[in-house]
Amino acid sequence: MMKDKMASVLKVLNYTKADEVGVDEASFVADYNAACIQDETFLWHRSPQVDLLPIRYDFSGKRALDLGCLNGDLLHRLTHTLSFGVGVDANSRRINAANALKAVSQAENIHFYTFDLNTEDLSMLTSFALGESFDICLCANVLLDVNRWKELLLFCSTNSAALFVETYGNADEQEKQFNFIESLYQNIKLIAYFQNSESMDLDRKMYFCEDPVESHLIPIKFDCEKFFDAQDELSIKNVYENTFLDLIVSPILFLSHNKDHIVVEINNKYILKMPRSSKGSKALASERAITDLMRDQVALTLPKFDIKTHPALIGRYQKISGGGFNLERFEALSTQDRVSFVTQIVDFYFAFHSINLNELAIKTIPLVSTSSIAVDLIKERLSHERSTSVVSLLNELSSISFALSVPEKNKVFGHFDLQGDNFILSSDHKNIISVISFGKCKLGDIHQDFSVLNLSSTDLAEEVFLKYEVKTGRPLNRHLIRQYTTLHYLNLLVELKQSNSNHYDDVLTRIESWYYYALREDAREDLLSSKGESLLPDVWRRWLASNLIKGVKAGDLQRILIEQGFPPKESAMDVLVAENHPYILAGKDIFHSLNKRNWLLQVCDELASLDHRYNALIERRHVPEFSVFIREYYSKHLPVILTGGIDHWPALGKWSPEFFLESLGDEAIEIQQNREQDPLFERNSVRHKKKILMREFIQLINKGESNDHYMTANNMKSSFSSLAPLFKDIADFGKGYRQTHSIESGNLLWFGPKGTFTPLHHDLTNNMLVQIYGRKKVTLIPAMQVPNLYNDRGVYSKADYPHFDPLRYPEMKKITPVDLILNPGDALFIPLGWWHCVESLDVSISVSFTNFNAPNMFFKRFPRN
Repeated sequence: MMKDKMASVLKVLNYTKADEVGVDEASFVADYNAACIQDETFLWHRSPQVDLLPIRYDFSGKRALDLGCLNGDLLHRLTHTLSFGVGVDANSRRINAANALKAVSQAENIHFYTFDLNTEDLSMLTSFALGESFDICLCANVLLDVNRWKELLLFCSTNSAALFVETYGNADEQEKQFNFIESLYQNIKLIAYFQNSESMDLDRKMYFCEDPVESHLIPIKFDCEKFFDAQDELSIKNVYENTFLDLIVSPILFLSHNKDHIVVEINNKYILKMPRSSKGSKALASERAITDLMRDQVALTLPKFDIKTHPALIGRYQKISGGGFNLERFEALSTQDRVSFVTQIVDFYFAFHSINLNELAIKTIPLVSTSSIAVDLIKERLSHERSTSVVSLLNELSSISFALSVPEKNKVFGHFDLQGDNFILSSDHKNIISVISFGKCKLGDIHQDFSVLNLSSTDLAEEVFLKYEVKTGRPLNRHLIRQYTTLHYLNLLVELKQSNSNHYDDVLTRIESWYYYALREDAREDLLSSKGESLLPDVWRRWLASNLIKGVKAGDLQRILIEQGFPPKESAMDVLVAENHPYILAGKDIFHSLNKRNWLLQVCDELASLDHRYNALIERRHVPEFSVFIREYYSKHLPVILTGGIDHWPALGKWSPEFFLESLGDEAIEIQQNREQDPLFERNSVRHKKKILMREFIQLINKGESNDHYMTANNMKSSFSSLAPLFKDIADFGKGYRQTHSIESGNLLWFGPKGTFTPLHHDLTNNMLVQIYGRKKVTLIPAMQVPNLYNDRGVYSKADYPHFDPLRYPEMKKITPVDLILNPGDALFIPLGWWHCVESLDVSISVSFTNFNAPNMFFKRFPRN
């Protein structure tokens, strides 16, 4: 019986030679390694017994992994010593032989698997070990045959405490192999050296390695680490010009400075990052490494990140032209452009999440995990907050365990804040041009990675989630994403509270909106689980409802949903339910009433246009008596240019930039600045407010044509006390036009260079615009033409007049704008609701007022969103 078993095993061993070149010699029983059967040894080129002799390692009770195990004889020799052993080889015939030897020797503690070290997921090796790590890895004579040998060695260093390894190949190849091994282990011993023997055509050296380096990486170090900690412009100018010799510095704009970095903009061309400590320097090195890696991963322009170490450690990249994410511009995109924009974001996330973590380590990129979230600390710091929203969200945290241990299936690289500052977008908001600032990238939960999108737009976030799931087949947990978003908001609130920031109330307001949104979403999930409600994201449900209300055919809408990737059956059900829903039917009634009012406005507009003063040639006349003005213009909602109304004002002929400089040069005023970088500068005017001295503002004005800096009505509240002496030069308009008690306090000043532009909008009061210095061009559009003006939010239009797209905004072609020029001394009456835009043709000083001796408080009844 024993002879039959041995004959069978020898036959299996002999079969391993069948597909090997040059190893079919009759004297060798197997293709490469020796074999031992029932204490009888059958030799070939390698003897595991001889190989084990130099290793001074106690295998007793240890767990071993043999990589490229051939017929498994190395583990067979150790089977009585090891507690557990795994051998893998890509050749299934060798694995068959290993298992045959195992069977005949009845070794139950060693196991063999067919596995390709070149192509298969290395994490499976731990699964072969039933999830436990190894004490030692055995890697004999395989490095030259494994293309990703660095990943293989990295796996060994992170999953075992010791390594037996052979470098193999020519001198250069072995040097590269040894250098990498040296980066992974602190203790390396050469235990044998085999030089061109008769049976081997290449040298090989055997090493025994212990004490893996704690980091998963090759350490990133700079030859010189001198840190820069000055915050004044002169110091930064000097260190920059001595480091980068290609530029004279002027100006410098501080972007941020924290405990780790100082970040500045140089000459509106470069961004500098100057670390203050070794922690900052590691982030600098990480940012360069990740930027270089991502440049090959994504179809975007990623700026080159240069690092200099002398005279101080500085990182620099070229500033990318473009802007950050803006919710209003995103919402103004067409459906097609919106889908394209979402697709770009999804493609970027997909590229990041597809990066092999072992590859990152090989490229020396820090695999830092996101820090745990201190829920108890958040609750303690916000325990005195009385906001209902915050209290409710804190109570919800009590049921969450967020010391978060991230499941392996959720772990991805790329976790950092992509809320808005990192994405650089084209001016039309249709394309992502670049992504910057990779220094915050870490390992983290994919749901944490996605949660920051909610901070920009919950609609955008949901569209990204849906498209990501379709692209990857990877389901996302919306509830977990919302929990991470909640934690982000509350953590931000803690930081603002600790720093006594004046943004605390703003964030508190955003948290309140977030709380009610998350509450609705949680409620919707409960409904879905019990009633099978719509699975469409909110933005698509709103789109469906809007189009059904407007009378678009249900079949056309169903087709569009299917074309956008929604499941056909569910799309049909959504449309069927929606078109008969009582809410939609009620919306159709309201839309019908709106259409009747639009019809009436359009008819009145046509009839009004029979008067050429309405929208062909605005009447110009000397200021009449106030009763005539009321009868012929104010009550008839008709604009007019009036002359002579301010001939008695000292301001006329007295006010000028020179006069303001002489009389108010050292006064602090508020202006709008950096408007040209923001296509929606008028809507976002609060973001552009800045305090400067009057003399500094006049210096800016004297530089020439610009729309970048302007003193507007929005700045008057902060500037009024500084400008109060000016308004003594202003009196009544004509005679009896203004309320006497507010003549000095009821003035709004407009002061700026040639080129300032106020985009298309309407006011909520009747206004008198008075020109004192320079000229202005005003374009007027009748209020009754509002059905053609694509009014979206408040008093603004979606269409960028006069540069609107006629294909996207076809109704705009029906408007009848009229242009006029205001000279010094002229005043234009702009009736409430009349649309207008204003451009300065020279350096211009204007005043507007609304305190007529007539009703003008209609704005109180204006319906706000």
